[in-house]
Amino acid sequence: MFKQEFLHLAREYPVAAAMKSTEDMQVALSSDALLLFLLKGDALQLAPFIIQAHKRGKGVVVHIDLVSGIGKDRAGIQYLGQMGVDAIITSRSQLVSAARAEGLITIQRLLLVDDSALDTGVRTIARAAPDIVEILPGIIFPDVASTLQKLLPGPFIAGGFIRSDAEVARVQAAGGILSSSSTYALWHRTSKE
Repeated sequence: MFKQEFLHLAREYPVAAAMKSTEDMQVALSSDALLLFLLKGDALQLAPFIIQAHKRGKGVVVHIDLVSGIGKDRAGIQYLGQMGVDAIITSRSQLVSAARAEGLITIQRLLLVDDSALDTGVRTIARAAPDIVEILPGIIFPDVASTLQKLLPGPFIAGGFIRSDAEVARVQAAGGILSSSSTYALWHRTSKE
């Protein structure tokens, strides 16, 4: 998958399914979410899941820092690429460059707990130059979006504590391309759309 395809899927459906269990994975496959973020689990579950997701036109994103059974190094990234993973999420700058070299889309997380985390994180992310930046907790993205947009090229994903359609709409209005959520209700289109 190329970055433009990822962005297209984000425009088609503004919520990524944030999966942390086998049950989540099954629900996500039958959901309207087009981008599936595996945040926990193990590598043994990946190959069949990726095949099923791709058959349904969905992109698979793996949080390499949190999924077990995968080396947190270039070899681990090569393995994910060979399995057909479309993108990785990481908070580690060195993994961003390794994933880019393997042709994977890179999403680097920026955890904003205070102003110093913002300053340090922005410098780190600017050096790593990921394809996409994920802001955590995502619920604060609308409050910091204008600052981030001045400091980083984006695009931006909001991840964490996004639990309602109104919060997804606020993220979009602030310029976020996608909200990542573990709330099942947000993985399905509502009659309002």
